[in-house]
Parts: sequence; structure tokens; C-alpha cells
Amino acid sequence: MREITRLLFNTRFRKTFFMFIGFFWQFWWLGKTKKFLDKEKASQKYKAIYTSQAKKFARVAVEMGGLIIKLGQFVSSRVDILPKEYTDILSELQDSVAPVKSEVAVDRIEEELSGKISDLFASFDQEPVAAASLGQVHQAVLKNGETVAIKVMRPEIEATVSLDLATLKVLIAFARRFTKVSRFVDLKDVYDEFEEVITEELDYMKEAKNIEAFQASFSEFLGVTTPKVYWELTTNKVLVMEFIEGVKINEMDKLEEASIDKKKLASILYLSYLKQLLEDGFFHADPHPGNLLVKNDGTIAYIDFGMVGKVSDLMKENMVKLAMSIYLKDAGGIVEAFDDLGFLRRQADKTALSKNVKMVLSSFSEGSFDIEKINNEGVLEELREFLYEQPFQIPSRMTFLGKAILTVFSICNGLDKDFDIVTNTKPYIENVMSSGEGNPAKETVLDQVKNTFLKVIPASRKVLHLVDQLESGEICMQPSKAIEKKFLEQQAFQTRKIVYALFGTGLLISGAQIFAANDLAGMIMMVSGGFMTILQAGRKSSPRRRRPHPKFGGRSH
Repeated sequence: MREITRLLFNTRFRKTFFMFIGFFWQFWWLGKTKKFLDKEKASQKYKAIYTSQAKKFARVAVEMGGLIIKLGQFVSSRVDILPKEYTDILSELQDSVAPVKSEVAVDRIEEELSGKISDLFASFDQEPVAAASLGQVHQAVLKNGETVAIKVMRPEIEATVSLDLATLKVLIAFARRFTKVSRFVDLKDVYDEFEEVITEELDYMKEAKNIEAFQASFSEFLGVTTPKVYWELTTNKVLVMEFIEGVKINEMDKLEEASIDKKKLASILYLSYLKQLLEDGFFHADPHPGNLLVKNDGTIAYIDFGMVGKVSDLMKENMVKLAMSIYLKDAGGIVEAFDDLGFLRRQADKTALSKNVKMVLSSFSEGSFDIEKINNEGVLEELREFLYEQPFQIPSRMTFLGKAILTVFSICNGLDKDFDIVTNTKPYIENVMSSGEGNPAKETVLDQVKNTFLKVIPASRKVLHLVDQLESGEICMQPSKAIEKKFLEQQAFQTRKIVYALFGTGLLISGAQIFAANDLAGMIMMVSGGFMTILQAGRKSSPRRRRPHPKFGGRSH
């Protein structure tokens, strides 16, 4: 309470705090009065409130700058917290605000670099080429003639960020105590992730190190580049790097004029992200079009590494598990992978989720993915409402990962309307599996394949043991003629399954033995044998009739 009293003397705090208190009040009042409205009318009221609040938040964020804009961008991808009306409006919120006066920026540059602009640079453009909530960028030319971009942090932004974080802490404490939001999402985890990312953005030395790490990883990856960092002119508050000429990756007309192959561009972008996620475990967390420039030769230049994310080894394993389940069209496996990744809460309706996953899997045909089958307003709206209404969450530390992946897919589909995930993934997997030892992605795939097979083989052993018992007379049965006939048919079916499963297991073992001598041949045999074994383990002799779940129709007693 003492902290709130102190903050109330600050105009910025009061403006933000009372805006959110107004939002809380609107929800409280509607909650009290909705019993006098029919269901449809109440739903319309809620949607109207969501829309008006989102518009007001966006307007205030642009006016105030600072972390409020960053907060709006951050939560725009949290479909587990906010409804569609909010996320649609906040997703359009651009981190673009009025720049500070050029003399103020110059003063900070000179203070940080301990010298006059005229002594440090041959020329300096007073007008910034870009301005955001935390800093702005000026173009300059070094004494040796090289053109550079100077990223300078706004004066006193550190104090503004500190105040905004304190405001957010107060609002979260208020929401946890007086609303039901904390039942559905851990607000403290959300705040911790946001604070960590913002704190790193306030240190340009960390950003410079991120650029250097990305450069080292992509030094042999054709079609991707990053700006060179001038370390002697870089501090915590000033970052000097190579100025890269290029067009935004979504400026289709300019790409056409430069005769750049957009399909190839989409493939390069997608493959570069597969590498970041499955090999490096380190990825660019803000790949919006303004941070992806295309040079005249078609090279993609990643810029602005203030926001980066990391993928743990366990997360990579679960992502491979998810990919394998998608490839096998295993809806149950996909749901389990989502659960392992932390996307499902304890009370999640996995049966309902599997039903929706099957709908998405129907978009896969003949080894390819037809995004047009689900990329329509009706299907996406149904899926979105399901995710929002179900106990579904975006786990801590994965907000930026999910947002980055969705952004990349969106850009790829914009560049290539026939963009095919499976077709573009195949050459990457082939390249990974044919590479030498020490490739993290290769090790992850092999470990996951091994774990999957180890789960299948014990089940096959149980079937073999049961057949042995039946044949030796350890298990005796005296069924009726009809049951005996059905049993014989079933036994014949199981025998065929076992033969195929044994053949698949033999291929798997043979492939493992020759893998050291021939990676590609060994992997083909292992994967073929493994798929054959998995297929037989999952086959059923006849479909079983299942009683309808009360939620999806049918009668329950």
C-alpha cells in the first residue's frame, strides 16, 4: 500500500493505473448485470468491451511510449489470456513513436563514446531513420568511408522502464487478488518473462553479443547475413553497426522490381528458423518485416537482436516428438507432445483437443500440407475460440517462441501462396541426417526416434508372449463356435501383425548396425523399419464402437 501511495504522485503511473482500474470496473459491472441479459446479448456486450478497451489501450500506449507499447505487443500473442477482439487490435500495435530531438541524441552519443560527433564520424545524419519506444537509429559515415547505423538509447528511458515495471507489478497484484485471471494463467510467470526480455533490451552490449553469436552460427549458411558490429564504438547505451541497404521482406512490389525469387526467399527464411530452433537453441525473437531486410542479391539480413530467445534441450526433444506425431498423423501423440511442452493445463479436455487436432491433420494429404484448408475465417475462428475457451496456455518462456513461429509462417505464406511445410522441411532433414557427427539437430532426432521405438518394442514382446502362452496351452479357452471362429480370425490377424513387426524391427536393427558405415542408408532402414513397427502396433482388426461423449452429442445415462 505504501508503494502505491508513493507511485500515485507520478502522473504516468496514475494514467496507466486508472486506465486498468477502469477496465476492471467494466468487467465487474457487466458480471453483476449480465444475469438480466440473455446469453447472446451478454456475449455482444463483452465483445464490445474487449474492442473498446483494446482501442483505448493502443491509443494510450502510442501516446505514452515506454513499456506500454512493448506490453501490448507482448500480450498480443497470448490467446490463452486475451480474447480475439483484444489480440487482433494489439497485434497491429507498432513500436514506432516520435523521436527525441537530434541534439539530445547527439549529447548521449558523445557522452557514451567520450568524444565529439565530428571527431568520431565523417558525417552524421541528424534525422533518425527509425525511432522506437526504447531508442532510435541514425545513419552516419565513419572516417574510413564505411556507412554505419548508430542505435542510441533514449535519455532517461531507464527510469521510465523502472516506473512502468513497478506499475505492472501493482496491477498484477491487484488482478491476482480481485479477479479470476490467476485461475487460468500464472501472471507472475508472465511478468518475469516480460521483465527479463525488457531488461536485456536495455543493454546494447548484450545485443551486440547476440549479433556476434548469430553471425558465428550462420557463417556457412547461404542467403542469411547480419550487420557487422563496431566494438570500439559500442557501449551499453550506444550500438554502432554496419548499415545494411535493403527492402522489408513484405514489400512485394520492391521485391518484384529487384527480380528476387520470393519462393526461394520463403524457403531460406523457413530453413534459417529450423536451424535456430533445432540446432542452435538460440533464435531471433522479433522477426517482424521491419527486422528482416532483403538485399539486392536476395540475401536476408536479420537486424535488431534486442529480443532473442533460447530453446532448452528438453524443449527441442519435445518439439521433435511433436513433429514426428504430425508426420504420423497421430492426434493423440500431438496432444501428448503439447502437454509435455506445457501448453495444456491439468484440467484440459484432451478428447476435445484431439478432435480439433484431427481437423487440422485433415489438411495434410499425400505428404504435403495444404494450408488453404484451414486458412479460412470460419475454421480459424472455430479453432481460436476453442483455444481461448479451453484450459489452454502458452507456457512460461515460450511466448516469444510461439509469436516468432507464427510471424515466420505468415511471412512465408505471404511470399509464397503455395508454401508447403513438408516439402520445405524434407531437404533440411536430409541434410541434417547426412551431416557428420556433432550436429545437435541430428542427435535430437536420433534420440527421439530411439525413445519412440523403445516404447513400441515392449508392447510387441507382450503380444509374442501371449501367443506363446496360447499355443503351449498355458491359457486354455473353450469358447462357442462363433467366438472360436472370431478368435481364430483375430489370432491370424495378430500373427500377420507380429510378422510385419518383426520384419520392421529387423530393418531397424540392421539399419542401426550399418549406420556408422553409411549414414543415409542406415537412417533409411531405421526409419522404414521403425514406421513399419509403429504401424503394426497401432493397427486394429476392426473399429470399435465408442459411446459418444456427452459433450459432443448422444445420450448419457
